[in-house]
Amino acid sequence: MDLQLTGRRVLVTGSSSGIGAAVARMLAEEGAKVVVHGRDRARAEAVAAEIGAAGVAIGELSTDAACKAVHAEAVAALGGNIEILINNAGGNSEGNSTKPPHQIDPDHFLSNFNANALAAIRLTNLSIPEMEAAKFGRVINVSSAVAVQPNNMGADYSAAKAAMNNFTVSLAGALKGAGITVNTVSPGIVMVDGLLRMGRDRLGNPEASFEEVTELLVNAGVFTLPPAGRLGIPEDLAIIICTLASPRSGYVTGANYRVDGGQIRSLN
Repeated sequence: MDLQLTGRRVLVTGSSSGIGAAVARMLAEEGAKVVVHGRDRARAEAVAAEIGAAGVAIGELSTDAACKAVHAEAVAALGGNIEILINNAGGNSEGNSTKPPHQIDPDHFLSNFNANALAAIRLTNLSIPEMEAAKFGRVINVSSAVAVQPNNMGADYSAAKAAMNNFTVSLAGALKGAGITVNTVSPGIVMVDGLLRMGRDRLGNPEASFEEVTELLVNAGVFTLPPAGRLGIPEDLAIIICTLASPRSGYVTGANYRVDGGQIRSLN
């Protein structure tokens, strides 16, 4: 199927590795003009060169000024407004919390909210006026399975991702009839580069396969396999995000797409 993405201008935040890099690569393969974003220029430029991206945008997303700079660099590289914004940058800014909610420093909640929800909100607010003028736009927020089914630990991260989900629904409703869709994609456990390296280090084998690392992590009790019978890979997210980015997906908005192998057992 032609997703009609040829020539569409896209910014994928946090795309110098992992899920973001897979999304940027697949969008470029579909003919989109993609800007790769990251904090490390060398890593971002390496991904951009590999996929034939339109350029890179480098910088933190922790302040209004920093987001304005990233937005301006992306628009310049694209040669026009951002039509498709993938808010993928984020993660647990304080590392994986091993404390219960009542023992987490409030500053950690603020830090995670800033790194995840506010980073997405800042760039979205900068991009929406341009999308409204063009009467076309796609905003896709990468959340997490723990936004709807939080663990006992890591409440600071879960809360930040839940805020992203709420922002998605509110914004989708506010943009009724504007030609802009807003959706969330929520990954479960995904074998990103860092997790793969950790498993290979534990095995003492830098060439260990995805399956070998998965077996190690499951046997060690790090993860439990979801009903799909395997852990996710970045491309599992990329195919859903590319579909939602397509002009063909104009009737899908305000939704949360779980890509978690069946990890979350609720009906919605």
